[in-house]
Amino acid sequence: MTFRRNLLLPLAFLGFSGGAAAEGDVARGWSADWKVIGVAQDRTEVLVRPESVRELPPSTERAFAVRQVWAGFDFAGAAALDTGRKLVLFRYDCTGERVLIAAATDYAVDGGVIARNAVDADRADRYEPVEPETLNAAIMAEACPA
Repeated sequence: MTFRRNLLLPLAFLGFSGGAAAEGDVARGWSADWKVIGVAQDRTEVLVRPESVRELPPSTERAFAVRQVWAGFDFAGAAALDTGRKLVLFRYDCTGERVLIAAATDYAVDGGVIARNAVDADRADRYEPVEPETLNAAIMAEACPA
């Protein structure tokens, strides 16, 4: 499996259920600056850290500005997954509705780091479309308010 696909798997397999968690609730064990935005069909909680949203100006390899945000995936309630949590740094092209996973860290249930990954370059050709009505779209809505 490719690096990019490994990072996108949590978004591809998680069904969105906004009603499963009240907006603004904090998942068990997460600090108050994390906001639950949904719960997947497998009971994975999806959170964002609104205070982490930052705008990055265009660069030599990317002619558009992006907004980045940290998101968390808490797998504690999910069956069949052996990791405790995943933290992901997403960068969104808000105008083009595209995403780049800039970095990701997988944590074991005991808090130990399982894996760390980061892209080697923030290039325009690495951004992928964000599918509507997905958890990725919900995370993008937090980074790119209308």
